[in-house]
Amino acid sequence: LILGVGMKMRAITAVPLLVAVAYGTEFDVSKVSLQRGGPEHDPHLMFNYGGEAMSPWHDIPFSTGTDEDGTPLLSFVCEIPKGTTAKFEIHKSVPHNPIIQDKKKDKPRFYKYGPSLVNYGAIPQTWEDPSTVHPDTGFGGDNDPIDVLQINEKPCETGEVMTVRVLGTLALVDDDETDWKLIVTDVNQAEASLYKDISDVPAEKVSAMREWFRLYKTAEGKGENKFGLKERAMGKVYALEVALETHESWRRLMNAEAPCDFDGEACWLGDKKALEDEL
Repeated sequence: LILGVGMKMRAITAVPLLVAVAYGTEFDVSKVSLQRGGPEHDPHLMFNYGGEAMSPWHDIPFSTGTDEDGTPLLSFVCEIPKGTTAKFEIHKSVPHNPIIQDKKKDKPRFYKYGPSLVNYGAIPQTWEDPSTVHPDTGFGGDNDPIDVLQINEKPCETGEVMTVRVLGTLALVDDDETDWKLIVTDVNQAEASLYKDISDVPAEKVSAMREWFRLYKTAEGKGENKFGLKERAMGKVYALEVALETHESWRRLMNAEAPCDFDGEACWLGDKKALEDEL
């Protein structure tokens, strides 16, 4: 399954974005189901679509439509619900990219600094290319799908797929890697109408997120993280441009124009023949 990748490209005219988006208009989130797999000591959260195995990284569309102003609404996969500490993530090298708890020396990892302030996750069909140095941070990407800070009050569930409106972004620099943090809202929750751009997000909420990500590694005996762009939270237009750049990097990855590995193992990119047909 690669839904939305090979569909007709539509230019975005509401904001000055140079990259077009392929909208996954045929994607039906109600057909996504989850099941536990993998070994008992290391459960994997596997994704299915209409009964067929799917990858949350590659098969869920980057965007499923447009907002009222014509800008793209993006798909969001929840990894770490608000108020929890277990570090779950989409695994890049395991077949079908299930969500698995991150490990260090074979031990499950948890946030030591404290529970997540937000619903944390990723935008599918994106990739932060380590070889692409962003001019506004001076560093290449962190080799992951782009991270998301979903600010709604209700905690998401790990593996839940939502449609979100991009509001802004923070330019985190972690171990000399660019690690964008998109700030978004779930469009299907009541408070979404309050948030159209980063200026609608209370300054204290943005500051709390910035400081949490600046300091969370200090609980592990590490130094503070840094931020590019003079630590500013950039607005919707800039953030969408960043997201679209990472979507284009993902397309290059899927076209075998860039390498990707995780801990020495090649990233799982799906059925090559099916992918060629779609791309």
